[in-house]
Amino acid sequence: MVLEDAPAGAAAAHTAGMRCVAVPYVRGTADDPAFATAGLLFPGGQSEFTARAAYDWLGQSPSPAPPAGRRTRRVRRG
Repeated sequence: MVLEDAPAGAAAAHTAGMRCVAVPYVRGTADDPAFATAGLLFPGGQSEFTARAAYDWLGQSPSPAPPAGRRTRRVRRG
């Protein structure tokens, strides 16, 4: 599992076949296409990240990236 804050890192994790949790460091970069390769994305960065959400996601089936045609799971605080 990779915890990544940069689009290039998320893309590299995907290329390596690793599961990726993306927590963008710079606000507004969550829409970068490279973040779409992450299995779990916290678009608001560290202010939205929770270890519980990442842990729960890791407990799901271990696919390294979302299947073709399926969007990355985005976590939003309610």
